[in-house]
Amino acid sequence: MTRQYVVLGNGIAGQTCAEELRRLDPDCSIVIIAAERHPLYNRVALPRFLRGQVREEKVMMRTLQDYQRQGLDLYLSTWATEVDVRDKVVRTNRGQEFRYDALLVATGGRPKPPPWAGVEEVEKVFGFQTLDDTKAIIEESDRSRSVLVLGGSFIAYELAEGIAYRKRAQVTWLMRGPWFLRYVLDQEGGRLCQLLGEEAGVRFICQDEVRRFTRSNGRYLAETGSGQRVEFDMLAYGVGLDYYVEPVQGTGIEIRRGIVTDAKLRTSMPDVYAAGDVAVFFDHMVGKHNQMGTWDNAEAHGRTAAHNMAGADEDFFDVPTYTTTMFGSTLAVMGVTPDVQPGLESVRTYSFEERFFRKLFFMDGRLVGGIMIGPPKGRKKLIEIMRARQPIEGPREALLDPANLR
Repeated sequence: MTRQYVVLGNGIAGQTCAEELRRLDPDCSIVIIAAERHPLYNRVALPRFLRGQVREEKVMMRTLQDYQRQGLDLYLSTWATEVDVRDKVVRTNRGQEFRYDALLVATGGRPKPPPWAGVEEVEKVFGFQTLDDTKAIIEESDRSRSVLVLGGSFIAYELAEGIAYRKRAQVTWLMRGPWFLRYVLDQEGGRLCQLLGEEAGVRFICQDEVRRFTRSNGRYLAETGSGQRVEFDMLAYGVGLDYYVEPVQGTGIEIRRGIVTDAKLRTSMPDVYAAGDVAVFFDHMVGKHNQMGTWDNAEAHGRTAAHNMAGADEDFFDVPTYTTTMFGSTLAVMGVTPDVQPGLESVRTYSFEERFFRKLFFMDGRLVGGIMIGPPKGRKKLIEIMRARQPIEGPREALLDPANLR
């Protein structure tokens, strides 16, 4: 009998799962339910699109014809309102019902609401998660004199860098912490990031927070706890995600911010799997549950989930990676970092003159993560060492030198 699969979400986790299921079973039925109005696009390319370095058509990864050719039934602008785990049925906002033999939840997340008091005074407020978000930010920032970016996250950084790169608006980046990625970088790494950002024209305000928003002469005014006053025309922010867990609430599936799974990406209910940003999966890298927001991790999740949905019994294991520009330089993050796993041991090296910073993280004698600003030489070899999960022999500082990683 033909198996029926339903995939919630058409990001890279959901898309990879669907295409792998099709490869494994040419005769199965595959339904993809997608809340956005676009076929798959490359979220990793959105910062480049924001900077104006790629055109919109280059961001797109699939056409509607691609889905038809592979026999994938795609429903855009549609979302699950209920998952009936007893009868194995998904119900949608359009009144549809889809039966499944196995279900993947890869719904991702949405930007948390702005947490600052008085932000309702600001009409032009933008999160940065989707293609449509990016297009709106481009349009509004290009006609603004100044933009205020709030938050110390990757998203806030990409906003500050991307808008500054366009050279239309003055960018002020305000964060509560003492530096960008305060739980991963240290003081010197944060200082290098700020140095690169200031050379790109970004104004930094650190260890401060907005206390009040008001209007001033047709513009907006942010007043901070330290008494600074920042006039701006548009607010963009990055303070994390709320995950789309609503379809499985009340089903008995365990939720812990996201959807909890085992190492095989199975939830606590039969034949229901989760993958990508929304999955709180058992991570063999650290020996506990973890949640990752990287493209590579989501893609690998989708592949493992497909195999297990089709009858395999595979544990997921991978080393997540994230690489982007850093105000004209490069930022690379690999594996597990202290924001996910506090208490990691570390070694580092840096040079303000040469504009580089490297920090490696260790747990139980193994290399488990790293962050680099500057040319990411030796990155692939470090990832190989992390994947091997073997104790490090010799001085850990030797791994900081790319010459030792050939």
